[in-house]
Amino acid sequence: MTTTTVERTWTSHTFAAMGTAVTVTLPGDCDAPALAGRVEELFARVQRSCTRFSDDSDLMRANRTPQEAHEVAPECAAIVDAAFDAYRVTEGLFDPRILEHLVSAGYDRTFAEVPAESGSSSRRRPSPVAGSPWQPRVNIRKGIIELGPSPIDLGGIGKGWCVDSAAALLTPDVADFLVNAGGDLVVSGDGPNGDGWTAAIEDPTDAARTLAVLQLGTESCATSSTGRRQWIKGGEPAHHLIDPRTGRPAAGGLRSVTVIAHTTMIAEVWSKALLIAGSDMISQLSDQRDLAAYWMTTEGETSYSSAMAPHVAWDWCANVS
Repeated sequence: MTTTTVERTWTSHTFAAMGTAVTVTLPGDCDAPALAGRVEELFARVQRSCTRFSDDSDLMRANRTPQEAHEVAPECAAIVDAAFDAYRVTEGLFDPRILEHLVSAGYDRTFAEVPAESGSSSRRRPSPVAGSPWQPRVNIRKGIIELGPSPIDLGGIGKGWCVDSAAALLTPDVADFLVNAGGDLVVSGDGPNGDGWTAAIEDPTDAARTLAVLQLGTESCATSSTGRRQWIKGGEPAHHLIDPRTGRPAAGGLRSVTVIAHTTMIAEVWSKALLIAGSDMISQLSDQRDLAAYWMTTEGETSYSSAMAPHVAWDWCANVS
């Protein structure tokens, strides 16, 4: 007697959202177009509500008078609440009150429109936010937020929230999938070959070069890097990862940090917080928090935490002659 193995087919749908490419990969035996379309609608809805690049968004209405209560979309309220949780868990290393600092550094429009080089701003540089506690008021059920004295940016954590929400949207209908929003991703199920999923960490200085390959189960992964979004402002290099302790682009000796976690939001928040913490603190902080982290320093050296070790399927340092 012989048996026939039917090879499973996969389909991918890619769309633009939140300044990046979002890819939804699904098995061909589900209603992939309909499911991918629902994910695209989710991203579009959250972008309309939470973008800082539209004066009409819920977020920017709240940012104009942050000390007043504002009625916003449920998604916006949920993401502000998640940002507050992340602020507390990271003890302020993640702090969304850096919108004015992003603008001061030159990131005052979508990244595609940011000039590669520009002169110094005539504006006074805003003071760091780390000296004062953030105490927003959020009512998710009623969709009401009060941000406090400072405007906020929800870019990174908003994207992570969308990826996690996409996973929750897909799970009732399909067990195996991947949602990848510019490197912030979630995977579920057995993967294309039946042995899980893999994710490559690219060299932030050379996109054609792979630093490591990670083995993933049903979990999330996110990378924060100073190499992707950078420019020159007033003769000085700048990037989008602001250290709330200084109000300036992070300069702690790390070029990129990748974190694996149970949710994309957690992975995204900690990849950013660890990069801001810097090369002197990342190893100790990763071990204290039991974080699966892989990082590259500005000197080109790579390392990873003990919690990341079981996930590393291939590492360039271990394979160079």
